[in-house]
Amino acid sequence: MSRLVRALFGIPAAVVLISVGTTAVASAATGKPSGAPPEGSIGVWCVSTTGAKACFGQYGDKVWVKDTKANGDSAAGTIYNTDSGSDWYRECFNTRGADGGWVMCDFDVPENRQGLLWAANKPFVGNENSTKIWTTVI
Repeated sequence: MSRLVRALFGIPAAVVLISVGTTAVASAATGKPSGAPPEGSIGVWCVSTTGAKACFGQYGDKVWVKDTKANGDSAAGTIYNTDSGSDWYRECFNTRGADGGWVMCDFDVPENRQGLLWAANKPFVGNENSTKIWTTVI
């Protein structure tokens, strides 16, 4: 078998083997326009940082994100586990700008898990802040 043929068959096989051994469950989405989250309700947590606000609702596993500063940067809301029961995270992006209002992402997350909700302006390199969450509906 030629080197090219071995390489073409070998790379996908290696990817499958690596994927099978991976336990992290990740999801990222650009949020859809939405009304404001039900802040103050049982099972809803919110956190803010300069330029972004994010909320998580246990019922329905929803993440809302609002860009709060007209600076040309996106905003994001991220939830992920902090316990050893599973390895997952979900990320919702608001690319609509400060005048674009709230966006919402509808995720599915493991129940009965501790986690963190992060709000980030200029995701991955900008301002961020977090608060603890719990993924079980009360």
